[in-house]
Amino acid sequence: MRSNRRASLWAAALILAAPLTAGVQAQAAFPERPVTIVVPYAAGGGTDAVARTLARALSAHWGQSVVVENKAGADGWIGTQWVLNQPADGYTILVQLNSLMLWRWSMPDNKFDVQQDMRVVTKVQNSPMVAAVSATNKATSLKALLENCRTAAKACSIGGSTVSANMVGRQLMDLGGLSNGVSVPYKGTAPMMTDLLGGHIDVALISANQAVPMTREGKVKSLALGLDKRYDKLPDTPTFNEAGFPILATTWYGLMVRQGTPDQAFKAIVDGVQKVSKQPEVLKAIEAQGGIPVFDSPESFAASISKESAALVPLGEKYLAGQKK
Repeated sequence: MRSNRRASLWAAALILAAPLTAGVQAQAAFPERPVTIVVPYAAGGGTDAVARTLARALSAHWGQSVVVENKAGADGWIGTQWVLNQPADGYTILVQLNSLMLWRWSMPDNKFDVQQDMRVVTKVQNSPMVAAVSATNKATSLKALLENCRTAAKACSIGGSTVSANMVGRQLMDLGGLSNGVSVPYKGTAPMMTDLLGGHIDVALISANQAVPMTREGKVKSLALGLDKRYDKLPDTPTFNEAGFPILATTWYGLMVRQGTPDQAFKAIVDGVQKVSKQPEVLKAIEAQGGIPVFDSPESFAASISKESAALVPLGEKYLAGQKK
C-alpha cells in the first residue's frame, strides 16, 4: 500500500515537472526558426556585405537559416522602424550605423533613442572617414588646403553623402576659418566622386574602403582620416587630430535587437556572434570594406554609445539643428 502511494506521488511530480522541463528546453533551443538580419540601406553597400557574411557564418553555427533583408530609406530609419514593429523575440536583428544618433537633428520629429529602444549586441567594426581631394589638387595637407581655400576667389566646397559627413564638413569649415565654405550634400557617393574628379567640388568626405583603392590608383589624395591612430591601409595619411583638426569622424557598424528581447535569446545571439567573429572569412569581409573589426561586449558597446551621444550633442546643436533637410 505504502509502495503504491509512493509510486503515485512520483508520477504526479513528473507530470507537474514536464511543462517546466519543456519550457527550459524550448528556451535553450534558440533559434528554433529562421533569423532575419535587417540592413536599413541599399543592397551592395559595405553594411550589406558585412551583414551577409555574418548571416552565412551564423547560419552555419546555429544550424538554422539566417537571411538578410534590405529595407532602405530615410537615412536608415525605415528599416529601423520596421524592426521596432517586429516582436521582441530575438528573431529580427538590426545592423546599424552611428548616424542614427544624429536623427534627433536630421529628423527632429523622430523620437527614436537607441539606448532606450534597443538592446545592443556588439559593435562589429569601426571605419574611418577620409578627407580626399583630386590628385590634381596642389595641396599636400589638409591645413594647406584650407589655407588655400581662405584666399580663393570662389567658395571652397566640401561634399558629403551622409548626415555625418556633412556635419564633419561644416566642422572643417569652422575650424579652418572658412567664411566662404560651402557644404554640398549628395544622395550617393558615385555622383560626389564624379564631381570631385571633375573639379566641381574641392573635398569629398568618403569611407576608407572608397579612399584606399582610389589613393593607391593615384586618383585622389587622402589628406586626413577619422581614427585616433594611423590606419595601416593608408599609413601616410595623418589623423584629423594630427592634421590639426580634432574631429570625431569614425563610422561604426553595430548589431542590435529590440529592447525587451528575452535574456535567453539575447545571450544566444551574443554568444553566436562572438563565436563567428573569430572566423577568417568574417574578418576578411570587414577589412575588405575598409573596416577595423571590433566585436566588443554589449556592455562595452553600450558605454561607447553613451560617450559618443554626449559628445554629439553640442555638435548636432551647432551644425545640424534648424537646417533644412
